[in-house]
Amino acid sequence: MRALIEAKILLVKPGSLIEEETGVDNWLMAVTQQPEVQYADVNDHNQINRLMRSRNFELDALQMAIHVVDDSGQPLIGYEVPSGLNIWRDYLKAIRKLMEQGKVSVSYGIDPYLLEMEQYANGQLRFTIRMELVPHHILTQFTIHARTFLLEILRSIEFLWFKMLHEYHPPSGLEISRPKDDGKDLFIEINALRKWVLELPE
Repeated sequence: MRALIEAKILLVKPGSLIEEETGVDNWLMAVTQQPEVQYADVNDHNQINRLMRSRNFELDALQMAIHVVDDSGQPLIGYEVPSGLNIWRDYLKAIRKLMEQGKVSVSYGIDPYLLEMEQYANGQLRFTIRMELVPHHILTQFTIHARTFLLEILRSIEFLWFKMLHEYHPPSGLEISRPKDDGKDLFIEINALRKWVLELPE
């Protein structure tokens, strides 16, 4: 099986905006019926401007939705399976551990899921999402070329920074170009991650 990847930046909408746009009084019900309504595309200027005017708009609103399909078009990650992860707390944390240890298992999002990645010598990466409380319950698992997968994630993060810095005007106090994580500057870390990824087997 060959996996194809497209990483796309999506921003999480507040429940009130979801209800307003869908006409459904309960935003959780709306999301259950149409998972895609919980996200706003970073290219949608109207929605992004509305989100940034919200008092609750912070870095936690910046999520990554990764879409991976196999060669028959069957989704491996997307709206059909869990895909929304916080860029700073989930993806970069996991990739950093992968870089240091060659494999990683970290808590995934706000639900009791585990995100696992394991790097192989042939340049492949095994990606797994499983239930944390029931480890044998695997939501998705596939093998993909590590360099391609990780470069696509980094590319989409850098695209978000460009859009936010040059097309939008983040609220005062939201320092998108220098997000912090436990005192570490993730912008510098991204450069280190990219250097490491580019050295992976092609």
